[in-house]
Amino acid sequence: MRAPLAIALFLLALPLHAREVDFDPHPGARIPDVAFREGGLRDYLGTRPVVLVLGYEGCVNLCGTTLDGVSLALRDTGLSAGRDYTALFVSVDPRDEKAPREQRAGWHFLTGADSAAAVAKTVGFRYYYEEESGQFAHPAGFVVLTPQGDIARYFMGVRFDASELRQAIAEAARGRTQGTFERVLLLCFHDPVSGKYTQTVLTGIRIATIMLLAALGFVAWRKLR
Repeated sequence: MRAPLAIALFLLALPLHAREVDFDPHPGARIPDVAFREGGLRDYLGTRPVVLVLGYEGCVNLCGTTLDGVSLALRDTGLSAGRDYTALFVSVDPRDEKAPREQRAGWHFLTGADSAAAVAKTVGFRYYYEEESGQFAHPAGFVVLTPQGDIARYFMGVRFDASELRQAIAEAARGRTQGTFERVLLLCFHDPVSGKYTQTVLTGIRIATIMLLAALGFVAWRKLR
């Protein structure tokens, strides 16, 4: 009991803003049709799945690392930007609206802080601006959308498994979205550095699922007695 209590006390001791920096997943939610300086979000939907990264171009550490990780995983899927998927980077920073656009092969960069905030709210991308440093605190990861703009899959961290990303894009193309229970299990066992779920972890997930079903069956049996 001591370890969970210590963790809970540690989390409570964190500043309120720090506790709010995270993804609050909304699988199946539809991205709003908002306008950016570079065009409406719906201009990039309708024909293929979308790989969506939220952040800001002035981020000196995390955003560039995340983009590198996503780009590397996309490259290793063997899929092609513009044919199999659309890659979007949406900036939450109003300063980016007047800054030169970043150039990265295969990516579209969209600016407009108000519209980005609406997208972030739908995605569950929680962030805040830190006055002292002039930087935004935000989680690392990205989402895959269906061609219609529904949230299909969350990927957390900065390094990602190409085979899982390829499968997620394929499923998003068919309109399939990830279930909440599935996402919670994978998040609990996700390695944010490698971005992979090892065979041991997947076996553990299967065992946990069987144990949960057994527990539910036991509770149902007790009620019928």
